Amino acid sequence: MLPLNEFTDVLENFGKEVVKRAQKNLDRQKKNASGNLRESLAYSVTVDDNEFSMTFDAPNAPYWEFVNYGVKGKISDALAPTSPFKFGTGKADGGLTKGIREWINTKPIKQWKSNTSGRFLSYDQMATLISRKVYLYGIATSDFYTDAFVRTLKRYRPKMEEAYGEDYSEFLGNQFSQEINFEIVL
Repeated sequence: MLPLNEFTDVLENFGKEVVKRAQKNLDRQKKNASGNLRESLAYSVTVDDNEFSMTFDAPNAPYWEFVNYGVKGKISDALAPTSPFKFGTGKADGGLTKGIREWINTKPIKQWKSNTSGRFLSYDQMATLISRKVYLYGIATSDFYTDAFVRTLKRYRPKMEEAYGEDYSEFLGNQFSQEINFEIVL
């Protein structure tokens, strides 16, 4: 079995860098209302029997994929044309309005005025209007995690190749390091 010690170290550093960049992307895009998504970003590296896997996730913010990939709207996919997600295909009933209402509490939004009466709308009314628009037109793609991964991979690919080569060289060196003694008998 080929021990991948150097390679594993590089993967760990790669994971930390991806998470750090993703957090910066969230901050820059102002997609971090409560801080829960930012703090939830995580990665895991598994190296076993000459194979490795790496997972990026946000365990305490399962909605991270919707923020990253966006969501196609019921009548338009212009905001997230390549997203695998679309409103109206799930089984949640009323979850969007509830989530938007909580988001309004977390991210203070100035109350809107009604066009007809001139009165301020309640936060529940605002949540209903926002939910309706999001449902119909979708959520824009942010690629906060995808972009962080792609940019970091460009920097780390040579490091990964070098580390794997070092592990392989060390493995071969250990395999053939025993002295070979032989006699010639005439």
